[in-house]
Amino acid sequence: MEDTSSPNSSADDLKKHVMKVFKDSTQDCEDKVLKKMLDSIGDYDSLNKYAIVVFDSMANSGIPEEAKELFKPRSELAVLPDVAIFTMVIRAYANAGKTNAAHKVYQLMIATGVAPTSCTYTILITALATHSSSDVNFVGYAKNYFLEMLDKGMKPHSASYMTVFDAIACRESVEKAREFLEQIQAKGFVPESQVFHFEETHLAEAMKGMKMYDDLVCNTTDKDVQKVVRKWRTKSDCLYKKLFKMYKALIEDGNADQAMELYKRHVETGMLPMVVPHTCVIEAYLKFGKTKGALEAYWDMLAAGVAPNSYTYTVLIKGLTADPNFSGDAKKCLLEMMDKGMRPNAATYTAVIESFAKQEDEASEKECKELVEVMMGKGFVPNAKAMMEVLQGRPTPVIRRVMNIVLSKLKG
Repeated sequence: MEDTSSPNSSADDLKKHVMKVFKDSTQDCEDKVLKKMLDSIGDYDSLNKYAIVVFDSMANSGIPEEAKELFKPRSELAVLPDVAIFTMVIRAYANAGKTNAAHKVYQLMIATGVAPTSCTYTILITALATHSSSDVNFVGYAKNYFLEMLDKGMKPHSASYMTVFDAIACRESVEKAREFLEQIQAKGFVPESQVFHFEETHLAEAMKGMKMYDDLVCNTTDKDVQKVVRKWRTKSDCLYKKLFKMYKALIEDGNADQAMELYKRHVETGMLPMVVPHTCVIEAYLKFGKTKGALEAYWDMLAAGVAPNSYTYTVLIKGLTADPNFSGDAKKCLLEMMDKGMRPNAATYTAVIESFAKQEDEASEKECKELVEVMMGKGFVPNAKAMMEVLQGRPTPVIRRVMNIVLSKLKG
């Protein structure tokens, strides 16, 4: 029998209580993998070790102060508080994609009289908003908890703010977005300076852009490319780096007007122009050597009403020329680019001509000469000197065939 007179009895009783809270909140787990992990936590020491892992993860993911608040121990006894136990379980369910189960644990927590911390809200709101496609009620819950945080004097995390608006854009109307915006503004919420501020002027456009981005992510079915796209959800700075890379490339190729339009659109709306993620998807397919996927991603881009710029065409055309089976598609895209008033750089049109020259047959050579004629008919004359610079390092026979094709038309 336990010696209740022991100086550690109060701490021991609390630890037993904490373990009961943990067992009660995890007893209905239906996910086999998650259940196995939760069942492995059989005593307070193992629970405390798990808590340390969770704390470190939270602290390293940008919410160190919230994590400290959550895991603040019970007075001098240094026993984990109930809210930390419930929140850890909510987080475990949320990370496993079991949002409904996470919400049930939250409701159990409230029913037992335990008040959530800002960390609890952040985890729950993010889970509900992120998985709003699985339940029509999740968006409403996420919005309500966001407002509840404000009513309690807590400032929602920037990630929660963006995730909720993303869910609204994908599941609700612009009117609902406007209503929510008015509600949080009335409660004094102002996003951090580095985070996008939704304003009435561009609200409809912003909602449309977020919906298009969500569709792009959901419609990407290739597993390799999915991994890249999902990374953008957690590390949005990746796409902004791509934006500046695109801007710089447009300037370097003499397309200052396109670069300024890209920059202007980003500054005025605060949103990432959709040409950026669409082009990044094309680049991702090409990186994995999936040329057909890149071409299909380009067609999807057009179907979505997103206009490619010179950088998009440059990436796509050069990628298509890497596979001899897509030389015809590369030629078609090159001419399409020119028909839209865009001038390809030397590396781009040289790549197309080279792709035909490498095939070493009369039919391909004839088709390539016809291509050069069409290009010149559109007022574009290939720069032989620039082409020679691009071809440096290529086998001499390839250089000779490429230049013979071009020079035969320039002299003619």
